[in-house]
Amino acid sequence: MVPPLPRVDLAELIDGAGEAAFVVDAAHTIVAWNRAAEDLLEVKAGEVIGRDCSVVIGGRNGEGHVVCSTLCPFGLAIRHGERLPTMDLQVRRAGRPPIWVRMISIVVSGADPCVVHIMHDITDDRSREVFVQQVLQAASSLSGTGDPKTPNGPPVLLSPRETEILRLLATGAGTRAIAQALCISPATVRNHIQQIMTSLHAHSRLEAVVKALQRRLF
Repeated sequence: MVPPLPRVDLAELIDGAGEAAFVVDAAHTIVAWNRAAEDLLEVKAGEVIGRDCSVVIGGRNGEGHVVCSTLCPFGLAIRHGERLPTMDLQVRRAGRPPIWVRMISIVVSGADPCVVHIMHDITDDRSREVFVQQVLQAASSLSGTGDPKTPNGPPVLLSPRETEILRLLATGAGTRAIAQALCISPATVRNHIQQIMTSLHAHSRLEAVVKALQRRLF
């Protein structure tokens, strides 16, 4: 268990951190917000300090249920003397789609206890997990039919490189990850993916992977 931090200048402490972090007091009010948090959630400290944490963060769990509320699980854990949980939350971002963060929280002891929340961006990881789950569901539905019918039409011929990229897409890898794995540029990866989608008459990467599974192309 991570021991409580002693009282220090919290704003100064988290400002020197390279990771996105903010501090909330016992009333759920944000009292410090560092530059990395500004960059991650695209909102300045002056816009959030003094505001209720749940309104700013708006965290939801994997089932889409609101976690950030007046019944904050972190606040409840402090009151009951429990260890603060590490949580994966979907959080708000000013003017843009929400992102996923892994929230690590540490109690700051003293007469006025506070909580330091450290946020790790896990959006890419979550996107891969969702994509892979969708692929697995599609593959399961195909295998459950016994001998799935091959779609009508001429055979689809893919190059070895396109087949490699399809395999990586099926793992949930994004453009940059594929480019790094194959030592090619992201632009080249995008061109290959576009060609794959054209060949398979697919309108999305997921549809391309599912159609490739149907045709047993990899």
